[in-house]
Amino acid sequence: MNPHRLPVFVYGSLLPGFRNWELYVKPYPHQALPAEVKGQLYHLPTGYPGLLREGEGTVKGGVLLFSPDVYDEALRGLDELETYFGPGDPRNEYEREIMTARLVTTGEEQRVYVYRFVDEAFARQTGIFLADGDWEAFMRRKRE
Repeated sequence: MNPHRLPVFVYGSLLPGFRNWELYVKPYPHQALPAEVKGQLYHLPTGYPGLLREGEGTVKGGVLLFSPDVYDEALRGLDELETYFGPGDPRNEYEREIMTARLVTTGEEQRVYVYRFVDEAFARQTGIFLADGDWEAFMRRKRE
């Protein structure tokens, strides 16, 4: 695998059943595998989640393995959605970082890209902490 073409871990609106999955993931050939990463998850007042790289919590989501022929295009779309302009850019809402994800079905660990929410103070002060790390379940409960 190309070291610069890592799978992407998603934990929010890019999961199946959400609008951004329809727009940014579904159009591209890919494989999706249930996975987890270490961190803390907040539901932000903007209506989407933000992952913080701290604590011993677990964030649930999925690893997306895009087909090599569409990888660059798919990643550009994800970067645009996540307001990611490049490493350390002050305009970033999310920083794309390399983390280790654990695949739920096999326990295998895999290096992945993860979009980490940059403004940690904002997330902690205004967001809802999701102790179970599961934004999909949180949104399902909100709809009930």
